[in-house]
Amino acid sequence: MKRPNQQAPAHLSRTFTGTYRLTGRVVEFDNAKTPFLKLRLSDCEGDRIAMLNLAKTHVPERIGHLDFVTASGIKCLSGQFLLDEFRKATREEVHSLDTLQSLPRVYAPAPAVFDQLVKTVQSLQSEHLRSFLTRVLERKDRIEAFLNAPASVTYHHAYPGGLLEHSLNVANNAVAMLRLNEPAMPRLMQETCFVAGLLHDIGKTYTYDSKGKPNAAWKLCSHDAFTLEACAYGLAYLDQHEPDIAMTLRHIWTCASPGARYGQPAAMTLARYIRDADGQSAMTDNQQRAFRSKSQWGFSRIGQNVFWRPETSMLQTQ
Repeated sequence: MKRPNQQAPAHLSRTFTGTYRLTGRVVEFDNAKTPFLKLRLSDCEGDRIAMLNLAKTHVPERIGHLDFVTASGIKCLSGQFLLDEFRKATREEVHSLDTLQSLPRVYAPAPAVFDQLVKTVQSLQSEHLRSFLTRVLERKDRIEAFLNAPASVTYHHAYPGGLLEHSLNVANNAVAMLRLNEPAMPRLMQETCFVAGLLHDIGKTYTYDSKGKPNAAWKLCSHDAFTLEACAYGLAYLDQHEPDIAMTLRHIWTCASPGARYGQPAAMTLARYIRDADGQSAMTDNQQRAFRSKSQWGFSRIGQNVFWRPETSMLQTQ
């Protein structure tokens, strides 16, 4: 490794400081055998690869994968960050971050979908719903699974990042139905509908590992049983600040669908919007898969599901 230019002139560098997630580190040596700690500092915007001179800067112990860290130094023309400070972030520094700012974009298989998630969540007007989502999605044990997991193993959205894409589809389409049918619905309820759709399958993060591979829970438990568990910390927060919203989310996620053995009947239209948007998102993905490598009209099959496209649909799209 070449020795980093630690004396870069002011006009060739700029100072920086920030709070990030630590997503990678390795020790490297320059040509003079000086040890440097090469760090990957990540947030929702991307990564910063930074070098820390171990001969000059003390590295705090007990900083682990995905921990919050605060780093400062200079950025050279080479794009390299040379640090003069590296430590665990304080609670105040973490709380000052915008909602979902700490999610590492590097873990998102579909960056465009990830960017849509962050942009939409940060646009929510409800401070309590944003805080709720922070408590659910920014947990170290949920981050990678939520971004990497498929929505299913062999059914719809069965690819890395499929869970996030499906969840956003459901959230956005449910809100669209709500606005179409009930345009006078308060903004808070519209945002609650979005959050309910976004997290309706969050229990699946317990059934996949951090790389999106099925684990033991996938074979032993229904993902629905994990939904309230995944949201428990956030729901406890809402119980203190927006108790009716907390109960609304619980009802939407646990009420019965047609033919279900358990669950209370749906008592609000939001629950139906989520259910219908979920089914439409799954069917849309399966129909696209069914005709991906075949004629674009006629009959096709995915598993036990038969799909049909009339020939006129081809003419209408030309």
